[in-house]
Amino acid sequence: MTLGQFAVAVGAPKRWVQNAMRVLRVRPRYTPEGAKRLAFVRMLRDGLGMPLARADRVARQALAAWPARKVWDYEAGDAVALRVDVERFLGSCAVRLSLSRTYYAEKRRGRPRKHVRHGIAGAREYGVDISLLEESLRRTPEERLRRLDADVAALKLLRVAEP
Repeated sequence: MTLGQFAVAVGAPKRWVQNAMRVLRVRPRYTPEGAKRLAFVRMLRDGLGMPLARADRVARQALAAWPARKVWDYEAGDAVALRVDVERFLGSCAVRLSLSRTYYAEKRRGRPRKHVRHGIAGAREYGVDISLLEESLRRTPEERLRRLDADVAALKLLRVAEP
């Protein structure tokens, strides 16, 4: 997974992803699990204004408790409460991850490779049945000419027989 794909999966600009990873002292490994965690961190950061380090700890706890707890509640004192439907959150992460892998894949540098197919091998790869061609090539040129003459004679007979 590239940085661009990871950023789309997180739902954040590339620069935000890089800066958040530096602040959290996380090695830049772009994995789907890391994208889920960082997306949760971003949600906490944007929704509550929570510092990144604290949001990372909370995100790890919430995602670790997921199969047992489908809805995750967080309370910070009497004034702030947050309820997250973890399954819905993971569903939206799965959609962004799929989107990042299909539509927003970064282009590779340089010219695209040309797929050169040579002769019979190329025809076989393309799906052409070359058994008649191989059978013809096994014959000598004299045998091929005799067969061609026989086919021409048969065609002339058919044209004469037409009403």
